[in-house]
Amino acid sequence: MQVERLFKIIFLLMNGSYTTAKELAEYCSVSVRTIQRDLDALSLAGIPICSSRGYGGGVGLLKEFTLDKTFMTEQEQTDILHGLQALQGTGYADANDSFNKFAALFRKKMEDSWLRVDFSSWCASGFGKEKFDRLKGAILGKKVITFTYFSSENRISERCAEPLCLLFRERAWYVCVFDRKKNREMILRASRIRNLRVTDEIFERVMQADPMATPDYSTSYDLQRVVLRVKAEHAFRVFDEFPDQNIYPQPDGTFLIEEPMPINEWLTGYLLSFADGLEVIEPLTLRNALKEKICLMKKKYDK
Repeated sequence: MQVERLFKIIFLLMNGSYTTAKELAEYCSVSVRTIQRDLDALSLAGIPICSSRGYGGGVGLLKEFTLDKTFMTEQEQTDILHGLQALQGTGYADANDSFNKFAALFRKKMEDSWLRVDFSSWCASGFGKEKFDRLKGAILGKKVITFTYFSSENRISERCAEPLCLLFRERAWYVCVFDRKKNREMILRASRIRNLRVTDEIFERVMQADPMATPDYSTSYDLQRVVLRVKAEHAFRVFDEFPDQNIYPQPDGTFLIEEPMPINEWLTGYLLSFADGLEVIEPLTLRNALKEKICLMKKKYDK
């Protein structure tokens, strides 16, 4: 406990202002006598504690003092602070405290961050803060979870898994887990997880594959070459939702899209979201499936 308290005192004093022994005692929840002994211990350890009398005086550190950080370059220190600023966007409880401590450690006054991260959704995404916190706790505590999962193929299954990490990719949160029934690592969309329960069972497994190296999350599907024509008024969606190398602008303002996709119910629903702004050119099976879906919709609204 004393070592932790000594670091607290150092971090507090490194903010640059003087403080009194009484204020330090209140901050550390100990007596003034204990703080005086701690200050003596720090001085004996070579920490340049100094004192000043009068108004605004108290105990402080020499301005030139920094903890030994020669193992990191200036750029590495800045990168760490920028990373902690970005982490604040996840709502991680300790991110702000960690940022302030490292800023004091590095003696850096950061300007407004060049990178702002907001992981919140414009609408209810099915992945609120409560679920985020529970998954984070299960991952850090290495606790087995059980849940109901709704797949993109409209299959509902009960899962028992070991949560390994959270991922944010392509506007959505995913969870990398080791599925005990399937006996392999899987990446699942967090918003499709329901009835989440964190058990008391502890697991020891570590992640084997790098989930960020996975090109996409549809590795269980057979991908086929799909060619689409999209109207000019949907240009914003074209640039939002397709990689540049698969977009071919046409002289008439439309766009040809060539991309490997899984031919399933999710894809037909996604393509229908363009309404009459999209036409399937290839493959013929997908074109016919879309035509059939449109006919069924027409019958429903003709009633």
